[in-house]
Amino acid sequence: MEPLEIKSYRFDRFTLDMRAGCMRLGDTVVPLRPKSFDILLHLVRNPGRLVTKDELIESVWPDVAVTGNSLVQCIKDVREALGDDGQTMVETVPKRGYRFLPAVVEIDAARLQTGAPEPPRAAPGPPGPASSPGGSPPAGVDDPFGRSRRMTYALATAMATALVIAGGLWWALGPPAAQHPASPPEQSEKRLSVAVLPFEESETAGSDVTLSRGFGENIAAALGRFSDVAVASPKVVSRFHSIGTSAQELERQLKVRYLVEGSIHRSAERIRITVRLTDLRQGVLLWSQTYDAPADTILSLEEEITARIAGALAVKLTDLEQKRVARRPAGSMEAYDFVLRGRELLTRLNRTSHSQARAMFERAIALDPSYPAAYVGLGRVDLSAVALGWTSDPAGALKRAESLARKAIAIDESNPAAHVLLGRVYTRTKEYDRAVDVLSRAVAFNPSDPDSYAGLGDALLWRGDAASAITALETAIAIDPRLSGEDLFSLGAAYFIAGNPAEAIRVLERVTTRNEGNPFVYAMLAAAYAESARDAESRAAAAEVRRLNPFFDSEIFGSLFNRPDHRERIAAALKKAGL
Repeated sequence: MEPLEIKSYRFDRFTLDMRAGCMRLGDTVVPLRPKSFDILLHLVRNPGRLVTKDELIESVWPDVAVTGNSLVQCIKDVREALGDDGQTMVETVPKRGYRFLPAVVEIDAARLQTGAPEPPRAAPGPPGPASSPGGSPPAGVDDPFGRSRRMTYALATAMATALVIAGGLWWALGPPAAQHPASPPEQSEKRLSVAVLPFEESETAGSDVTLSRGFGENIAAALGRFSDVAVASPKVVSRFHSIGTSAQELERQLKVRYLVEGSIHRSAERIRITVRLTDLRQGVLLWSQTYDAPADTILSLEEEITARIAGALAVKLTDLEQKRVARRPAGSMEAYDFVLRGRELLTRLNRTSHSQARAMFERAIALDPSYPAAYVGLGRVDLSAVALGWTSDPAGALKRAESLARKAIAIDESNPAAHVLLGRVYTRTKEYDRAVDVLSRAVAFNPSDPDSYAGLGDALLWRGDAASAITALETAIAIDPRLSGEDLFSLGAAYFIAGNPAEAIRVLERVTTRNEGNPFVYAMLAAAYAESARDAESRAAAAEVRRLNPFFDSEIFGSLFNRPDHRERIAAALKKAGL
């Protein structure tokens, strides 16, 4: 095996070929001026992170005096080369810098052949774009392990308990005796189908076939905890390999739409795990991500890594299904399709979309009264109306949401989403202990679900445990970097309460770039600016609050906080900000 000093990078449909010093789209070299290439390279090496203008200039033009116009022109060149008209890849953070949004896979340049994809891959040809409902591909997880070390004992125990059963299958794995694969269990029309191939491991001195086999099994087991995902039996798929097999053949034999595969590269010091998600029907790579850790920690961290990979895959799969359903003619939809479309509409923060979402969920229930996801979706509409101030009867809306959550739980008592809905209702009614109890059960049901961690973090925040709230919410972000603005608000508030206004500002400013127009985000940002003695920015944020909500009431804003000292701290900072 050749050394890994020279690295190339793959993202979206593109490859930065470091040996050739060029960018490729499939087999085609995309022209890019040297300085523009260097700018793109620096961004690609720092995915998901805000890279300041000064940092880019220092990196590309060291010891040379250049104007900001040179950087702007290079960014323009990069966007034109990527076809990034809507800033879905290179995002501008006003007055600060840029953020590279796609997930980036680091690959060994020695293996990269001109125009050839990195093996193994389920289908030939350039990969397709992987975008989110909001138009932005998921940002890469900067450090998948750093935050998890801060996880509380309760969260870590829930995660390990839920996944330890899959670990028992490591030594039992073997090729099936049948000459032809048995058909996987019948896939419900309400579930998307996926197969997880055994992970490939590089042939090095530290190779451990048990680890590579078990990893695929553990991911399959964790994915199976998502009620919308039907996973083919690992024993059925264990004899298949993507190399040399067409995507169409894999789809025909495995009877699934999506394929998960990956590789494990181990050295004496590090272990690198790469995961890929392929749409077999379209024959394109949809998403990929690389996780890196010290080799001596991999066994102790395996449950956490598995949970995060499975959670990220499930989030991506759900996004893909929602986008696919949205393109269908209305006449072809059934209950599952209505639920997926309703979920997509709920991501749009306006009354019209939420009213349309309500109609979608109601139609799904009419078609299938035993479908838990439809009741959960309808309950989320009522809960959002309360959170966003869109109802004149919040008590009635919360009562309906609670009833819908209980109906879903009666149908499926281990449904995490139903427990998340019920827990969030309890948070709104200030029954914080009940909320934490229900949401802790949601985490135990599925340790890979970002919504369960986010709901738990929200409840812990309002109950008064800011440190545990930060742990839960940071875990949710590690699984799904595109966490909702509401949950990022909770994380910012938790950092503020914990006495870290700088981190609160970092999180809340991220929400404002989404242009969701949430006055509560600006109110918390105004408070954090005020505590940081950034008076001009505090006044500007306060003015935005008044513009978005002329009737903003600081007492009502802080009323959810259970502890008086937390309410007083928020009120003092808001008063300082002019609110």
